[in-house]
Amino acid sequence: MDEKKTTARRRRRSTATLERLETARQRRVAQLERARENERRVDEALGPFAEAETAIETLKRKRDERVAALREQLERKLAELDGVKAAKAAECDRHAEEVRADVEMEIADWRRVMAASVLRIREADVGVSETATLLGLSPKDVTALTREGLDSDAVAASSAETPAVPPTCARVGDGLGSRAPETRAPQAHDEPGERTMTTDPPDLNDVSAEGGRGTSDQDDRGTSTLE
Repeated sequence: MDEKKTTARRRRRSTATLERLETARQRRVAQLERARENERRVDEALGPFAEAETAIETLKRKRDERVAALREQLERKLAELDGVKAAKAAECDRHAEEVRADVEMEIADWRRVMAASVLRIREADVGVSETATLLGLSPKDVTALTREGLDSDAVAASSAETPAVPPTCARVGDGLGSRAPETRAPQAHDEPGERTMTTDPPDLNDVSAEGGRGTSDQDDRGTSTLE
């Protein structure tokens, strides 16, 4: 009986041991399967990752190349625009100078008209102060315009005495020779750019002695006051 019990007890221990070992083996097999599966998954993930990394590096390189090309193109365009801008600025300055010159010529014409008017007023025995009050100018401006009028008349008189175009010799058989055109000084009522022809310029010296003396005295007084 004792031997049977011992044998049965040994059999139960052997069966329990075998079952424990089998459970450990199965657990180890499952672990290995999981490890192999994980390794397979890692391998599968490494391929797309490497491909994506390579693609990103390629895209970055292409991006940098395109940006550099765009910047070079921009620099060329800016250089061209700078050249065009400089040319346009020079053209604008040239036109502005032409406009200023034209306007200055017109202003000079109108100022000669003003000077002639002031001179005629002064010749009418009107003093510097009265003329300044009448025209709304300063006595200094009246004196300056009077001098300009006198200078303009003197130049006009000199031009009238000297022919502008020398006469040409008459050919044999011709009854007429060429004559120089006669000019006169611009008058106060003439518009700038509209000059008429007459025989002789007005002689400013044909004033009475008293009138001329009065005007000279007034000029001297106005000039001394301004100085």
